Amino acid sequence: MIQIREVTKRYGAKTVVDRLSFSAKPGQVTGFLGPNGAGKSTTMRMIIGLDAPTSGDVLINGKPYVSSKAPLHELGGLLDAKAVHPGRTAVSHLLALARTHGIPRSRVDEVLGMAGLSAVANKRVGAFSLGMGQRLGIAAALLGDPAVVMLDEPVNGLDPEGVLWVRNLLAGLAAEGRTVMLSSHLMSEVSLIADHLIIIGRGKLLADTTVAELVTAEGVRVVTADPDALRTVISGPGVTVTSTGAEELLVSGTSARQIGLAAARRGIPLFELTPQNASLEEAFMDLTRDAVEYEAAR
Repeated sequence: MIQIREVTKRYGAKTVVDRLSFSAKPGQVTGFLGPNGAGKSTTMRMIIGLDAPTSGDVLINGKPYVSSKAPLHELGGLLDAKAVHPGRTAVSHLLALARTHGIPRSRVDEVLGMAGLSAVANKRVGAFSLGMGQRLGIAAALLGDPAVVMLDEPVNGLDPEGVLWVRNLLAGLAAEGRTVMLSSHLMSEVSLIADHLIIIGRGKLLADTTVAELVTAEGVRVVTADPDALRTVISGPGVTVTSTGAEELLVSGTSARQIGLAAARRGIPLFELTPQNASLEEAFMDLTRDAVEYEAAR
C-alpha cells in the first residue's frame, strides 16, 4: 500500500504539494492524474525517496521506502525510462540492479522475457527506441517482484501491442493483490486500466474517486422511426428531449430502460438506444479547469 498523509513539499517560497493525503491500495490499479505542474512528479519522487517531504508522511507498506533493507522487493518504480547509462546493454543494466539485492540471473532473464526484450538483451540501451526503453524501465520495476508497482507514463512510446501488454500486465499485478499506481496523460488508457483515481491540481487533492463516479451520464441517444411520437410518450417532469437528427433524439432525465419500456407499450420501433457518458478526458478537464498551471492561448 502507498499512504500519503498530510504531505507538503516546498521549494523555497513555492509550495508544490500542499497537505496532500490519499492511499493507493492493494488489489487495484490507481490512476494518478493532474495537469502539468500539479505536483505529480514531486509526489512520486517523495514516494520513492528521491525527495523528502517538507512535512507529512509517505509510507510504503507501513514504513518509509528509504528505510527498507530491500527496496526493490517493496516498490518497483519507473519515473524516467531514459535514466539508464546508454553504453550498457539491457541485461547488464538489470544485472547491476539485481546484484544490489541478491536477485538471481534467472529473474533478470525472466523480466526480459516478460517485457519482450530477450532478443535485444545484449543490445546497448543507447540504441533502443523510445518504446524499447520504456519496456526496459518496466522490466527494472518488476525485477524485485515487488508488492507495490509505481509507473510514470508507462505506455509512452509503445506501439498498440505494447499498450495492450501494459494494460494486461497492470491488471494482472492488481489481481495478484499488489498495489499498482500509474500516472498518465492518456485519459482513454487510464479509463481502461484504472480501478481508482487520484486527481490533483496545484498540489492539492481534487478527487479521490472511481472512473464510474467521476464520469457522469449525459443522457440517452435514441434513434427511432417516429421521434415525435416517442417525444410525446416520454415527456414529463425533469425529462429533456432534444432533436439531434431526423430520427435521432438525446434524452436526459430518464433511463434507457424506461425509454425502451415506454416505446414498447406504444409500439414505437427503436433502432438504437444508447446511454451517453462524458469521457474521462472531459470530466478531467472540467475538474481541473481552475488548477491548470500552464494554459495555451485560445
